[in-house]
Amino acid sequence: MTVLDYSAAEHLGGLLHTADTHPPGDHTVHLDAVIVGAGPSGLVVGMVLAQAGLDVAVVEDGRFWQHHEFKRRQSWAAEHLMQEQATRVMSGNAFIPVASGRGVGGGTLVNSAICFRAPEFVLDEWVQDWGLDYFHPDHREALFQEVEEAIDVAPTPADIAGENSLVARDGFRAIGLQADFMPRNAPGCVGCGTCQTGCPAGGKATADLTWLPRMLRAGGRLFADSRVEEILLEGSRATGVRAVMRDPESRDPIAHLTLHADRVILAAGAINTPLLLLAQDLANSSGEVGKNLHVHPTCGVVAMFDEDIRIWSGATQGYYAYHPDDPEILLETFSASPDIFLSQIGRVGRTDPGEFLRNIRHLAGSGLLIRDSSSGRIRPGPDHTARITYHINRSDIAKLQMGLYTLVEMFHAAGSRRIMPMLRGTTFFRSVNRANDLIRRRTNPKDFSLYASHPMGACRIGDNRHRAVVRPTDGRTYDHPGLYVVDSSLFPSAMGANPQVTIMAQALALGRRIAAADPTG
Repeated sequence: MTVLDYSAAEHLGGLLHTADTHPPGDHTVHLDAVIVGAGPSGLVVGMVLAQAGLDVAVVEDGRFWQHHEFKRRQSWAAEHLMQEQATRVMSGNAFIPVASGRGVGGGTLVNSAICFRAPEFVLDEWVQDWGLDYFHPDHREALFQEVEEAIDVAPTPADIAGENSLVARDGFRAIGLQADFMPRNAPGCVGCGTCQTGCPAGGKATADLTWLPRMLRAGGRLFADSRVEEILLEGSRATGVRAVMRDPESRDPIAHLTLHADRVILAAGAINTPLLLLAQDLANSSGEVGKNLHVHPTCGVVAMFDEDIRIWSGATQGYYAYHPDDPEILLETFSASPDIFLSQIGRVGRTDPGEFLRNIRHLAGSGLLIRDSSSGRIRPGPDHTARITYHINRSDIAKLQMGLYTLVEMFHAAGSRRIMPMLRGTTFFRSVNRANDLIRRRTNPKDFSLYASHPMGACRIGDNRHRAVVRPTDGRTYDHPGLYVVDSSLFPSAMGANPQVTIMAQALALGRRIAAADPTG
């Protein structure tokens, strides 16, 4: 893993700008390219452009963190590492929390380091139906290999995975499912189970530890603590951005930045990128900006064993299986601290909290995510927040039920003595039939303890400008020369697996095309 000693970052000649180091006042910078967002797509594109010899800067609203600053508390992470302090929710026929990371590194700061490629059938669909030729079978393998080598993807070692993963391994094997230890980019993982609060050991190959050092060493710059307030235009051409650097704690303005560039590249994520465009009514001749939002709805099952499991110990998500009847259902173990478990149980269950806490050492857990056919819409809310509507359809509810049935069967086969699906009115069941009967009877979306991860779409890419926002040739918006999008908001549909590797592969491909293209075209 390529790691930069950020404590000595001053030797980079002032390439790393934060609220602690940047002089106050008004500043104007002239660049070849400015990138909005320092997540997995923005830092990959920043590296590509800097290595191609372009003068490039990445602007990030969140903070730049060193790994020793992370606190192993969910409340701390919600306040400091999540968009809208982890209060983002999708409303519709259910209220579903939706996660988005914040800070230099973006979602990689708070994900579980899971590294799946997009399924082949999904990539084939994107190539055939949307014109994404960079994911053609002739090109995709080299792209994915390059990303996986750069971020050190490997199966989770059994001695790091934790007892929760080993229970799932035994259960999945017993019912004959295709399963394995989770592929993750965590070469220094110590199994502390706190990926979601920032890796305190620096063992996760987050974007700030992999792509950012390469960008800085090639001469790229980073402006952290800086919110982009406006995309600058001359006629229809994008010519830069205006941003405000703020103190990360008080939120008081420190500096006003005007960054002029021939290329303005949005990499703020599938929610913030459409919010930026909608705020100025940009790139929306198709009427598709903010629409077609996809997520991976998730739900889970908790099981009680006689032996100690200590679910909070080991890799956050260490084992997985594919559903035997539906490739759009992915089963993944999960871990969580006792306080998070207790809050979830209190939301849906009839279990006595005291009993739950007395048995916490004996609990195992596994979840599932589905490739949704439902979709949502993003609109601007007050104070830079997102107003998100999403209606989960019957087909997706049926997928969730199928996944829950399989998890119940898996835990029973692994030797669990009591099993609890995460559904309204639930409890621990000694009988598999009674657990499955509860799942069968729960068909209202509000019955499920749902969580949404991996927002995608809302600025989808495609070769038909009447149903897409961005053209696949180079990521440029159809309506504005000089304005590009490179993040997961481009995905034409849900992916069906954890997306960070596919986001990075797409960013590599589009970054190289942006670097090679005529900026005046």
